[in-house]
Amino acid sequence: MKFSVIIPTYQRAASLMRTLRTIASQTCCQCEVIVIDQSVGEAKTAAQEAVRLNREAGLNVTYLWCETRSSTSARNRGLDAAGGDWVIFSDDDVDWPPGVVETLRIKLEATPALAMVGARDLRVPQIRRPFLRRLASALFLVDSFAPLKRGRVFASMQARYPQPVVGDMESEWATGYWFAVNRALLARHAIRFDVNMTRYAQAEDMLFSHQIYQAAKREGLRCIVSEQIAVHHLVSQEWREPDSFADLCGAWNRIYIASRLRHGAAFWVSLAAIYWAAFHQAFVRIIHGRGLLGHVIAYLAAVSHLREIRAGNLGQLHARFERKA
Repeated sequence: MKFSVIIPTYQRAASLMRTLRTIASQTCCQCEVIVIDQSVGEAKTAAQEAVRLNREAGLNVTYLWCETRSSTSARNRGLDAAGGDWVIFSDDDVDWPPGVVETLRIKLEATPALAMVGARDLRVPQIRRPFLRRLASALFLVDSFAPLKRGRVFASMQARYPQPVVGDMESEWATGYWFAVNRALLARHAIRFDVNMTRYAQAEDMLFSHQIYQAAKREGLRCIVSEQIAVHHLVSQEWREPDSFADLCGAWNRIYIASRLRHGAAFWVSLAAIYWAAFHQAFVRIIHGRGLLGHVIAYLAAVSHLREIRAGNLGQLHARFERKA
């Protein structure tokens, strides 16, 4: 069983170096690693150096440069280059614990019906959420009050894993920092990342992985998040999208995803849930001392540009509103 590891990166050479080193240290790693870089200037040179050093250390790693600044385009470019039976999508700021690939291989060989496996984050405490958090999350349709028995995609287009993850739990999605997918399933159903969601944004992985879940369900296959498959997602601050962009895509991507996954009256129900959930996000921002203006502007602007968002004309809208910001 061969694995292809796809890592998009932008302006994060130090984080990329650390991630590649943890992949190289795997106890059993029949992996080809494909780095798709979109960095510029010194960061591009540093990313190339990180790849070179790890290649000299024995890692089977390929460097590709992609001019388009987009995580979705980068991942599709990686898919085109991949030759493995399974594809592992990893962020460039993830520590792979020793043996995680071997654990995945054993699990896949023992359970041929698996189509997708999500990893849990070792940084996230595996404890039940406090009562008030569960109540607020359920009230604003971003999570359930009772402990989740499987990974869920809610009407608000927000997705959650069970907390805690116990054993192998079914999941309707996989979080983008680390998940593995059967490449043959992707080919059979022509599943790709949606390039209408550009740059390094939010939720594009949820749409991709939920489409995998839908395809797997039709074939009688399983998608899981596993207690045994766990990584450290470092949430690196080496480079982050500007808040002005993150606010826009946080609102507009969810609306666009709803238009892809829900049709007719179901879309309008989801749209109402998205706006209702936005109040929860506002309260969280207040609690953590974060600004509200960009968040409010993003959701108000969406009302007057709903048709364009639903059509996927996100790039033009982002450029227009970022100039204003």
